[in-house]
Amino acid sequence: MQWIMHDWSDEDCIKILKNCREAIPEKTGKIIIVEVVLQPGGDGPFDKVGLMLDLAMLTHFSGGKERTEVEWKKILEEGGFSSYKIIKIPALQSIIEAYPL
Repeated sequence: MQWIMHDWSDEDCIKILKNCREAIPEKTGKIIIVEVVLQPGGDGPFDKVGLMLDLAMLTHFSGGKERTEVEWKKILEEGGFSSYKIIKIPALQSIIEAYPL
């Protein structure tokens, strides 16, 4: 999923993740999310852009927002994904791999 989860509230993201969790295999399944992972107090080249996108999400979508790693961890766990890996790439977004085990 790319540029999807940031449009939705935490509650809606958890519902989406629970549906994904039901659809993938128990032991070998994973989901891949391509989204911004905000770095609080970060001084990287994309950190300020991420914060500006967060403001845009607040104004254009009901409950949508960019998230920090702590916020991603919370919704992933509540959505049924107890393990995850964040892969930083040379772009605004990161790749989040989430596993049910």
